[in-house]
Amino acid sequence: MKHFLTLLIFTSIGISVSAQQDTVKEEMIYDMPEIMPEFIGGADALEDFIKKNIVYPPDAKAKGIQGKVYIQFVVEKDGTVTNEVVRRGVNPLLDAEALRVAKLLPAFKPGTMRGKKVRVRYTLPIVFSLSA
Repeated sequence: MKHFLTLLIFTSIGISVSAQQDTVKEEMIYDMPEIMPEFIGGADALEDFIKKNIVYPPDAKAKGIQGKVYIQFVVEKDGTVTNEVVRRGVNPLLDAEALRVAKLLPAFKPGTMRGKKVRVRYTLPIVFSLSA
């Protein structure tokens, strides 16, 4: 009976570890999948979306602050955008505006790996330029 109970405990632990590993595989975020996520309508549509939604912060404009803010987020298996963060910023005013716009992004066509939809880390540069 004692040996049976020990075997049962080890079997339960093995199943639990195996289930956790499967969950980790499911939750893995790819940086370079076979097919990257795509904004519906393509790169031009993404650029148009940003231009329509971005508001150059007046204080940044008055101070002549410009540059490129890199926003990073995850495109989920269903295409939704989550976990938006400033990866490399320029100034808190521009960083906050770029992050605000990233949080407005609609769903993408998800990325795939071996024919299956996967979570993908995506980096989006948002340019703030006073000369445009």
